[in-house]
Amino acid sequence: MEDYLDEVANSKEVLTFFNKKDSPEKLKKFITSVNPKLSVAEVNRYSTYILTYSKQYNVDYKLVAAVIAQESKFKANAKSRVGALGLMQVMPTTGKNVAQKLKLPSHDLLDPRDNIQIGVKFISMLYKEYNGDFNLMLAHYNGGYKQAELYKTFRYFELMRLITMQFETFNYVKKVKANYRKINREI
Repeated sequence: MEDYLDEVANSKEVLTFFNKKDSPEKLKKFITSVNPKLSVAEVNRYSTYILTYSKQYNVDYKLVAAVIAQESKFKANAKSRVGALGLMQVMPTTGKNVAQKLKLPSHDLLDPRDNIQIGVKFISMLYKEYNGDFNLMLAHYNGGYKQAELYKTFRYFELMRLITMQFETFNYVKKVKANYRKINREI
């Protein structure tokens, strides 16, 4: 599975949506394993939004589920210490910018549908911006442009990363990739 993830990480194509052996029921099982307190209705809604917007924006739905698992553990009202909101922990400024690109008349980052739509579109935009580089896309999603640039530095100068890179971003990329491997094993 590690090899598969590395292959995806180095791919220059946008992440693919749905493999024939994949199952929406397995996605629901994964969501429930991350947050067993969710109602059946919440699990059904979240999985529907994940599948719908992943397909619409050509992003692997398992990656979206892995990001949500790491960001909020599927808690729709999650708020971070820096102001990120909702399931995908979208920053308000990012949410506003992406919503404008989507021509959404209004949005609420604590609404699961809006949050997932905006978060998935943002992942799609970052994936294209970084030419399919999975690690840089995740680093930017978590810590912004500056952290993605530091992540590039890490690749060439590991010592510099140890000195300057925000540990949270490095650890975030590692954890989302672990979630992604887990969901790929389960689905």
